[in-house]
Amino acid sequence: MKNSIIISLLLLMSISSIAGDDKKDDSWFGRRQPTRPTTPPPPSDPAVPLDGGLIGLIAAGGALGYKKYKARNSNS
Repeated sequence: MKNSIIISLLLLMSISSIAGDDKKDDSWFGRRQPTRPTTPPPPSDPAVPLDGGLIGLIAAGGALGYKKYKARNSNS
């Protein structure tokens, strides 16, 4: 009977001490720092259309290849 009373009192005191710690400003890792609001992410870059430049490069490469092809066939 004595043991159960002692255990229940110890349990009650430990629970009350844990519940009373919420009012403190300390946490396990020290004092809590005030949280800063998060900044929104920067705006994304505008989309760049690659079609016009890519078609220009293909056309220029084709024209250069055709010019070299004609030069090589005209010498033969």
